[in-house]
Amino acid sequence: MKYYFKHAFYWMLLFLLSSCKDSVEKTSNKISVKNQVSKSKPYNLDTLGLSVEWTAYKFTNKVAVQGSFDSCTFEAKSTSGTVEKILNKSTLSIPTASVNSKHPIRDFKLFHCFFEAFNTSEIVGTILKAKEGEGVFRLKMNSISKRIPFTYSILNDTISKHNMIRLFTNINLIDFKGEEALTMLNTDCYELYKGEDGVSKLWPDVDVVIKIPIKP
Repeated sequence: MKYYFKHAFYWMLLFLLSSCKDSVEKTSNKISVKNQVSKSKPYNLDTLGLSVEWTAYKFTNKVAVQGSFDSCTFEAKSTSGTVEKILNKSTLSIPTASVNSKHPIRDFKLFHCFFEAFNTSEIVGTILKAKEGEGVFRLKMNSISKRIPFTYSILNDTISKHNMIRLFTNINLIDFKGEEALTMLNTDCYELYKGEDGVSKLWPDVDVVIKIPIKP
């Protein structure tokens, strides 16, 4: 009798563990399907609140200098549909005179000492491909066009309370022959870009975040 109860308990425990595993797997599958549906959810483009933010770097230890552009336009081939449909073949245009680092004197120098020397009154980017959180766009600056990779995600912006497509990319100005313009800006702002080591330095790479508002 003791042998019978011992084995009966063993089989009952095995059954409970098996049932628990099935339950976890079913729950996991439901979560996975839900995430897949949300990624393909249709949206409507809402360019009110469109923003382009940049982060440049100064000093040898690479200290961030942040800013934005007060003016930019986003033209999409399709203003509704999935995020990929809205992004693909769209064009972003940015007049460089609208640069805003929250420092008027620096903004004047950025435009006249950098962008004018850089032969770029307008930055134009066209998205060639966007799929599964990654993409490629063709960026034109200084009369040079380059293919630049980017990543993107959907987020809820806590400040504007809007859903946003957030694009992130890094641009190396050397790829667009920006050495002369960087040198001119660094020379004109030599003391401003001098770090604790006494070296005045501007880095050629710039991080860019583009936020595109969307509505369900």
